[in-house]
Amino acid sequence: MKKPDVLCLGTVKLGIPDYGFSSNSTPIKFDPVAFLKQAELIGISRFDTSPRYGQSEKILGQYIVQSRISPFVSSKIDNLSPGDLDTPGKMLTSVQASLIKLHLTKLDICYLHQNELHIISDAYVHEGLMLLKEQNLIRFTGASLYSLEECEYAIESGLFDFIQIPVSAFDISLYNRFVREKGASVRFVARSLLLQGILVNRNEINFRIRQSYQVLGYLKQLDQLAEECGLSTLELALAFVFSLRNIDHYLIGTTSIENLEKNIQCLKVKLPSQTFMRVLEMASQPKSWANPRNWNRT
Repeated sequence: MKKPDVLCLGTVKLGIPDYGFSSNSTPIKFDPVAFLKQAELIGISRFDTSPRYGQSEKILGQYIVQSRISPFVSSKIDNLSPGDLDTPGKMLTSVQASLIKLHLTKLDICYLHQNELHIISDAYVHEGLMLLKEQNLIRFTGASLYSLEECEYAIESGLFDFIQIPVSAFDISLYNRFVREKGASVRFVARSLLLQGILVNRNEINFRIRQSYQVLGYLKQLDQLAEECGLSTLELALAFVFSLRNIDHYLIGTTSIENLEKNIQCLKVKLPSQTFMRVLEMASQPKSWANPRNWNRT
């Protein structure tokens, strides 16, 4: 059975409360630092943040100075341009600013928040990553990716220690290609486990997702499978992802302790083998709507 320390709490909603499809989960009177302390008490020791997430780094830093543990923290670098001689300096400045806000001397993982090939393959970006390691400001380098081409390059380059990829009951295409048989030397982090919350917050799917008919049809299939084995659809979806091999840790996002406790409980759920194989088959089928970039109505 996997332990809570394989879960990494994403903090985007601490800085951007209306992010994704779960904006109603944040209480009106919400103390983000108290929430992080509660998360620590139930076993969460990994946190993911970014300068892009509003005040998230600052809030996480306020928690860190009061924490009784030394948390595992990842943050990101943004706003880079290809072919820019100043890129290494900009990357250094970005990480130093993050460390000040976080009250840390080193990031455990520093991700590139831009996934485009012309960024992750840029020579000056590579120079910046090496500089950050030389300056002892980061332990590991990382990239947060969406496509087969991006993932293939990141692995073959040998420059990245961690790669974040979307993994869910909706889509495991990258998992199947790069993680399932553990051929790569990098470590993989699973994100988008609930596809920005659409699994449990469905009210706006018709208004916000162009392919809403297909999405709702797929959700209905998951609902039926969950009912057949006496689980909620959330339990089915998370138990499926948590059963997948060769994933270093899982990124989850919530501002509700109740929801966080449910996520942790799903680590204990074992799906019947028939159900697991059925979800595996469904999630392996290609579908354009599994990428949120393709959701916008035109």
